[in-house]
Amino acid sequence: MTKRTGPDLFEIPVKHHLTDVLIVGGGAAGTMAAFECAETGVAVIQVTKGRATSGTTTVARGGFAAAMSRDDSPELHLQDILKHGGELIDPELARVWVYDIIDVVHDLESWGAEFVRDADGRLDLKAFPSHSRNRACHHYDTTGNMITKVLSNRLRADARIEKHSITAIVGLIKRDGRVVGAWGVDYQNGALVIYHAQQIILCTGGGSGLFYVNDNPPQVTGDGYVLAFSAGVPLIGIEMIDFQAMCCSPKELFGFAPHPTGFINAGAVFRNREGQEFLKRYFPDTAEHSTRSEVILAMAKEIHTGRAGSTGGIFMDATKVPMDVIQKQIPHVYKTCLHRHIDISKTPLEVAPGSHTWLGGLKINVDGKTPVDGLFAAGETAGGIHGGNRIGGSALSASLVYGRRAGRKAAALAKNERVDVAEAEDSAIPESECSWLAGLLSRDRGPLQSDVRTACRMLAHNKLGPIREERTLKEALAEYERIEREDVPTMRLCDKARNSDKVRGEELESALSVRNLALLGRILATACLKRTESRGAHFRLDYPDTDDVRWRVVTRVQIGANETLELYTDPVKKPAISSARSEAVATK
Repeated sequence: MTKRTGPDLFEIPVKHHLTDVLIVGGGAAGTMAAFECAETGVAVIQVTKGRATSGTTTVARGGFAAAMSRDDSPELHLQDILKHGGELIDPELARVWVYDIIDVVHDLESWGAEFVRDADGRLDLKAFPSHSRNRACHHYDTTGNMITKVLSNRLRADARIEKHSITAIVGLIKRDGRVVGAWGVDYQNGALVIYHAQQIILCTGGGSGLFYVNDNPPQVTGDGYVLAFSAGVPLIGIEMIDFQAMCCSPKELFGFAPHPTGFINAGAVFRNREGQEFLKRYFPDTAEHSTRSEVILAMAKEIHTGRAGSTGGIFMDATKVPMDVIQKQIPHVYKTCLHRHIDISKTPLEVAPGSHTWLGGLKINVDGKTPVDGLFAAGETAGGIHGGNRIGGSALSASLVYGRRAGRKAAALAKNERVDVAEAEDSAIPESECSWLAGLLSRDRGPLQSDVRTACRMLAHNKLGPIREERTLKEALAEYERIEREDVPTMRLCDKARNSDKVRGEELESALSVRNLALLGRILATACLKRTESRGAHFRLDYPDTDDVRWRVVTRVQIGANETLELYTDPVKKPAISSARSEAVATK
C-alpha cells in the first residue's frame, strides 16, 4: 500500500489490485457476469457500493418475461417487444435476449429458484399487459427478492469471485484509447483504490436516484452512465424513462412501488379525486390494460390538470377486488401496506409517477461490449434494448441475459487477447480528483453535500418528470450547469462526519454520487429538450404529437471538448428477417 500526498492534500492510503475482469455492480447483471468469468477461469473482482447481491433486482416484484409455454416462442415474444416497446429498439439486441432467456430460466431453477408451478408441474406464467401470451415467470409478487436470494447464495459459495464491497468507483483509467483500469474510494476504510484490469463490465443500474420519488436503492445514481460517458462511450435514448405508480401517502409508504401490474391483473382501477375511472376517458378500449407509458402519462395529466388527491397523487383502487385474488396476486404488497395500518381491500392507495427504470443507456453490441475497447455494460446500464417504452417483465429478463453475455465475452477477451495493464503509478488518479477529495474531507464551509444532492433530485422531480416542456427543461439545464460549476467544487460533509467513521463513510459515498447526479441531470435535460415530439415514455406538453418524419430516430449524446454535450441522432434499425424456427419452446 502506498500513500497519496501533495501540497494541498493530507495523506490518503492507496491500494492497488490487479485482475483480469473487474465488474462494477452487485445486481443480477453483475452477478451473472461474475459467474461466467469464474467458470472461464479468469481472475475476477466484483466491486459494489453496497453488499452483493444487491442493486435493483428486488424491485422486479411481479416476474420477468420468457417464452416458456407450449403456445409461445421467442419469435412471438420478439414481435410483442417490437410492436409495443415504443419503437427505437435495436432488434438484434432484443432477438438475442428473447432466445437466451430460456436457458437462463432453466439455470436459475437448477440453482434453486422457486418459480410458481401449477398442479401439473408446469410454470404458472402470469399475463402482463402488451404480451400476447402469458410469459411472466414469477414467485408471486416477490420475484426479485427470490432471484436475489438465489444469486446471492451462489455468489457467496463461489470463492473464485473476489468481492470488494462498500467501494465506489469514481473514474476509469484509459491508455492509448482503451480502458485499462478504474479508481475509486473504499469509503469504509477511507482509502483510494486502483484496479488494473484487462476488461471492465459496468452493471451499476440506471439513474433513478436522480429523482426524488423512485423505488431504487439510494446507491443507484447513474454511476455507470457517467463513468463510461466521461470515457467516450455514447449514451443512447437516455430521455426515455419508465415511470411507475409509487405511493405518495402516507409518509411510511412514500416511494414504495406497490406493483401496479399486479394490481391491474387483480382487477384494480385508477381513480382521480372525483372518483372517476379516468383511464377509460384516455383509452376507451384498453383502459388499465394500456401500455405502461400510457397509464403513467394519463396519471400525470390528471395530476397536472388539478384532479389529484390531497398529497398530489391519484388513487389505485383495489377495494372491489376479492380478498382471495389479492392474496394470490399481490400478497406481499397487501402485507406491507397492512403492516403500516392500511388495508388495500378497504382503502385505495394514493400514488404518483416515480422513476422505476431507465430505458436508454450506454451503446453496446450483442455481447455487451461498448465502442471503447476494454469496457462492457449490462443490465440497466446498457442501452438499445428497451426502446421508448419497455413492456412489463423486460428489465430483469434482459439484465440476466446481458450480464451473462458480457461476462462470457469479457472473460474470453481477457484470456485470449491480453494487453499490458501493469500497475501504474498513483498518477493514474488525476491530481485534480485527489485535490477535490481532500477538500471535500477537510472543508468546513460551503453547501452541505446532502443539500446539493436533494437539490439535484428535486430539480429532476419538478422539471424532468413524465410531462416536459421547453421552459422547465431549460430551467433544469441551467440549474444543473450552475450546480456543477458552483456547488460541487465547494460542497462539504456534515459536521458529524469529523467524529464518526460510520457517518464519514456514509457522507463520502453520498457526496461522490452528487457529481454524477449533476452531470446526469444535465445530460437528461439536454436530450429531453432536443426531442421536440412525444413518443413512448417521453411526453412534451408543447409538442404533444409524434413526429415520425423528424424524430423516428435514436438520440445519441457524446462528450465533447471541455465536457460539453454533443447530441446526434441515428436511424432506427430495421428487424432482420429471421431464419429461426418460430415454434413454441416447451418448458421442462
